[in-house]
Amino acid sequence: MDDGGYRAFMARVLRILAFPLVVTVALGSFTTTLRTAVAQDAKAKQPARRVPVDLPRPGVPRQVESIRARLLDDDQAARLALGVDPEQLRIAAVPKHVRVVVDRLAADGFDERERASADLREMSITNDVLMAVLEQDGLDEEQRNRLLRVLRWRVLYRPRGAVGIRMEPSGTAISVRGVLVTEVITGLPAEKVLRVGDVILRIDGQRITTSADLIGRVQRLQPGDPIRMGVIRPVPADTPDGPGILRFEGDRVFEEVDVEFPLGSYDKLGNDPSASAMGNPETMRRRGRVEAIWARWGSSPRSVGIPKALDEDVRDGPPAKSPSQP
Repeated sequence: MDDGGYRAFMARVLRILAFPLVVTVALGSFTTTLRTAVAQDAKAKQPARRVPVDLPRPGVPRQVESIRARLLDDDQAARLALGVDPEQLRIAAVPKHVRVVVDRLAADGFDERERASADLREMSITNDVLMAVLEQDGLDEEQRNRLLRVLRWRVLYRPRGAVGIRMEPSGTAISVRGVLVTEVITGLPAEKVLRVGDVILRIDGQRITTSADLIGRVQRLQPGDPIRMGVIRPVPADTPDGPGILRFEGDRVFEEVDVEFPLGSYDKLGNDPSASAMGNPETMRRRGRVEAIWARWGSSPRSVGIPKALDEDVRDGPPAKSPSQP
């Protein structure tokens, strides 16, 4: 066999030997492609995962329904929002005289039901007692709604304490963070114990740095409650150094002073036409408490007038005061 014939013969042999390899590779590729396609097809045929949808009730914002659900199902959330442990409410002993008045909320006569509501508003008990009545249930719709309105009134219009100052952050005058007294109001306790230029740093031993801190602490107390304040007070620059004397801002000298006095009444501050109730941290806290009470025990979205009635304070109680007047 010459060279040309040999080369032709070998070429045919190589083609024959390579054919199974090509077939194997092709089949392997086809198998891989087939498996991938089958897997993708199976995945495509799987039903989509069902995601629960939180459908709001007619006329009720979804976020309100979410709050209601948390307060009903989560005792810890309820405790934070209501300021009391629901478990304690369930086992609390409700005084007999309170039960008697609550029973009158279902009286046949409208006037008697109104008198019962008025009696509960003025009764010398904590709001926890009325919340215990709601938590333990056994009320009809009339009793529940009236009791919720009573709680709304008691929370929003519980008497608030007042110092009797106008104020601003101390950072506008000195570097120490506190509340700077810019004016003392005649006829209120601050007139006798505080001075313009005082910087209030502590209330009942707790550090405060903003006007909101002061308002929140003072207005949670009631008129006549004692309060203790730690202040620094400007003194003449030639005052000799001694105990309680601090130096700030170069040559400016401040003296540490502790004052204690009974709070006055928030109602004596007078109405400020420019006041915004929503700017007052204590007002906002109280409104949040009312909304939490409604969310847990209200039987209908407007059973206690939430949210519209909260914007109509002048119908139910005292006018709003300026947030700059604690």
